[in-house]
Amino acid sequence: WLKHILSFRCSPCACSPTISCRSPLSLDSRLPRFKMATAAPAIPQIAIGETVKIPAVGYGVGTAWFKAEGEKAEALQKSISDALDAGFRHLDCAECYQNDANTGKAVLAWLDKNGMKREDLHITDKVLSVDEGIEKICKKSLEVTGLQYFDLYLVHGPYMLDGTPFKKSLKEIWSEMEALYDSGLVKAIGVSNWRVSDLEEVWESARIKPVVNQCEIHPYLQQPKLIKWCEEHQIVMAAYSPLSSLTQDSLKGGPVDEVVAKVADRTGKSPTQVLLKMAYQLGYIVITTSSKPARMAECLSMFDFDLTAEEISAIQAAGASAPQIRFYWKMMPIDP
Repeated sequence: WLKHILSFRCSPCACSPTISCRSPLSLDSRLPRFKMATAAPAIPQIAIGETVKIPAVGYGVGTAWFKAEGEKAEALQKSISDALDAGFRHLDCAECYQNDANTGKAVLAWLDKNGMKREDLHITDKVLSVDEGIEKICKKSLEVTGLQYFDLYLVHGPYMLDGTPFKKSLKEIWSEMEALYDSGLVKAIGVSNWRVSDLEEVWESARIKPVVNQCEIHPYLQQPKLIKWCEEHQIVMAAYSPLSSLTQDSLKGGPVDEVVAKVADRTGKSPTQVLLKMAYQLGYIVITTSSKPARMAECLSMFDFDLTAEEISAIQAAGASAPQIRFYWKMMPIDP
């Protein structure tokens, strides 16, 4: 029967304008025109809470892509597509980045192009305009991005970017986050840039505990007090800017560089891979970014080697020997 179908000829008709009716039908012409995604690198997943798992490394769409418009918006969409092609399956977004529409456009286009489903990706979003109503802001972000839900939703800070306190208390804010979770619009809830004092303010009264605290963490900002508190309370740390010792001009040539270089030499890996893998081995979800496909692939090629405990300790000691420094949320005191 297949032979007869493939040899079938018909006269031209309007209902199949893309099929040549003057030659035998190709079976390929009857199949969806999906460009199948290349096999993604094996990326470990980290459990957050009881039911959600998150890819251990995420692609950040903030900072360089803030308020992307025009050519910058096109570059953002291309970079997201390139990152997903490279194997990233975790995107880290935020309301205050003001690029939700372009992020959503890139995600939906990539899913359609590759014949993949929304559940194949993990998307984190963050809210800062809490005084406007958390559910309202979340629904707006979902509408703009064209998504039905977020996998993880975070309160972006304990106050506004300029240090202005919220009108609502942190307890009130967290209560709204719990209601948002109950609504099903998000699968897990957490915080970002919160200090121990902020977490303590909501912890006892929280019906649903935060499962993630995403903070700036690198060898020159180790925050041991905060990390210990979160570990003791089963809050997973997510580290953004883990490559600051390589990317920030003021840190280049510091004491960390020599130690990292020795590890890179021993393992045959790059300093980038050494620092990212160290953060992962310390138990952190790792957030990184780049506009270059080669760098994206480099970041994801970090799971086939390990640092020794002594090497991790040496990098930490080198970082601790210099003043600790923030590059984001600079008005926030550094925990000892």
